[in-house]
Amino acid sequence: MKNAKPGHNVEFKGLKGAAHLNGTRGHLIEFLKKEQRWAVRCDGGNNEVVKAKTENLTILNRNSEAASMPNIQQQLAPPDHDASASRSITSSSHSDDRSLSKTVIESYYQRRMGGAVVFHGSSYMLAVEFNAPAQHGSSRAISSDMVYVDKSPQARAVVRGRRCNNAKDLGTAFLRGETIEYIEATTENAFFDLLSRYKSGSETKGLIDMGSGLKMHSVTLM
Repeated sequence: MKNAKPGHNVEFKGLKGAAHLNGTRGHLIEFLKKEQRWAVRCDGGNNEVVKAKTENLTILNRNSEAASMPNIQQQLAPPDHDASASRSITSSSHSDDRSLSKTVIESYYQRRMGGAVVFHGSSYMLAVEFNAPAQHGSSRAISSDMVYVDKSPQARAVVRGRRCNNAKDLGTAFLRGETIEYIEATTENAFFDLLSRYKSGSETKGLIDMGSGLKMHSVTLM
C-alpha cells in the first residue's frame, strides 16, 4: 500500500504518552496538516478519536497483516519532539482574568512560537499552543489549540489516569518540544473566568491529544 487514506485500518505502535493504545486498532479519519498527524477513530465501544504521528501507525490490509507505509512516513512525518525537549521561560502571577489574558497574548507576540500554560494550584490548568495571528477587527488575536483541566469528572479522571501530581504536567505534555511560558492564576475565580472566556468561542472535533490525553479545542485568543 503506497498511500495512507481516510478509512484505512491501522494499528498503534511506539506510543509513549498513551502507551495503553499500543497494539490496539482504529481507522484513519483525516490527516491534519497543521499538526502533521492523523486523526484516528479507535475501535471499541467508546469511539475515541486521537491524533497520532505516522510513525506511530501501521496500516493493515484486508487480511489484517501489516503493510508498510514508508512513503507516508518520509513525506509527512513531523520532527520528533517530547516533553523533555520543552523549554520554559520565566513565569508570572496574576489575580484577574484580564491580566492573565494580556500576558498570554504578549507571550505570543514576544516569541511568535510555543505556547503558554495558565494554572491555579495543582488542580487546574489550561494550555494553549500558538498557531498564527487571526483576523478579529482591530484586536490582536491568535489562532490556537487548547486543552484544559477543570472540575469535570472526565478531566479529573485523565489526571488520575496519567498519575500526575499536578495538572500543570498535562499542559507540559501537550506542549512537548515547545517553548512554554507558565502563568499562575492566584485566585480560582481568575482562572475560571479566563477559561470561560476561552471556551465561549472555542470549537472541538472531539480529537484527543496523545501527549496529555485531553480533548483538544480550537480557540481564538484575544
